[in-house]
Amino acid sequence: MKVDRHLARIEPMILNPVHGLPADEWHRAPPGKWTIAQIVQHLAISIDVVAKLFAERAEKKGMRRRAKPHETVMRHLVLGAGRIPGLPRVSDLARPEDEPDRDLTTAQFRMGIEEFSRFSENWPEERREAVFVRHPLLGDLNLAEWVRFHYLHCRHHAREIRDRVRWLEATRD
Repeated sequence: MKVDRHLARIEPMILNPVHGLPADEWHRAPPGKWTIAQIVQHLAISIDVVAKLFAERAEKKGMRRRAKPHETVMRHLVLGAGRIPGLPRVSDLARPEDEPDRDLTTAQFRMGIEEFSRFSENWPEERREAVFVRHPLLGDLNLAEWVRFHYLHCRHHAREIRDRVRWLEATRD
C-alpha cells in the first residue's frame, strides 16, 4: 500500500542525513535560514498535530469533506503533481522554537509517524477515507491524503536538510 511505503520513507529521509551530526551543528545555519533542529521540529509539530486530530476523530461518523473550490484545485495539484509550492509564511502552529531540543524534537517526529502507522494498520479502509482533518491550503484531507502530504512536505524539507549538512561540512574546513 502506498500509504505504508510513504510512512516508511519519511523517517530515514529526514534523519539519515543528520545521523552522527554533532549536537551543536543541529543549531547552526546560514543567516536567515532555519537550522536542522528547527526544520525537524517544524515537521514534527505538523505531523504530531494532525495525528492528534485524527485520534480525536477516530470514532466520529458522518464526516464530509469541506473544501472551497480553490482548495480542491490546490489539493489535486499538490497531491497529484507531488510538489509543495513555496509558501510565503509558516503557520504559527507549526513554527519552530529558536533552539529546539534535538532529542525531544526527534522523538516527537518519530512518535507522530508511529501514530500515523497505527491508524494505517488498525483502521479499515472505509474509515481511513471517511475521517477528515483540515489543511489550511488544501481543505479537508483523509488519512491517505495527509500521509501523502507529509511525505511531500518532508521530501521538500529533506532537500533543505541536505543543503544545511553540506553547508556545515564546508564551514568546518
